[in-house]
Amino acid sequence: MIEHLPWESVEGPKYYPKELTPRKKWVTAGSWLMSGFLILGGLVTQYHVAAVFGLLYLLALMMVKTTAVTSRGVEIYYQMKITTHYDFQSWDEIRAVTREDRGRPDLVALYFANDIKSKRLFFTKSDAKKIMELAKERNPSIKVGDISEKTNPAAKRKKA
Repeated sequence: MIEHLPWESVEGPKYYPKELTPRKKWVTAGSWLMSGFLILGGLVTQYHVAAVFGLLYLLALMMVKTTAVTSRGVEIYYQMKITTHYDFQSWDEIRAVTREDRGRPDLVALYFANDIKSKRLFFTKSDAKKIMELAKERNPSIKVGDISEKTNPAAKRKKA
């Protein structure tokens, strides 16, 4: 379905985040079924807006989201049946990259923050280290840090 990603021609390494918990088959099947019920309900009842919501839900189910960290920055490409959307944060816009070890043996979270939003992505520990080095290389003013579980209030609440 993906024909051309905007970062295919970019030189240098490309790091793709890992999916933390893939969607289960019963959730996908239930979503398709719910979309059908919404569309059918919108057609046979007086609440025609339900059919519109059902169609929008179908479009969301068919959307493909691809994310990469490249030498240009964080790039996200959404491909939907009716349109595409490209979201890009350059290394100049990113003010901080923070690593958080969430207790998983193979993955860590990286937070990419600019002035108005933050994006959390999960990478292997080796890729996260390389990304943090790349961030500092591309923009020396980026704050690169690490949050340990000891300073994470959410981790403290889970243990208590």
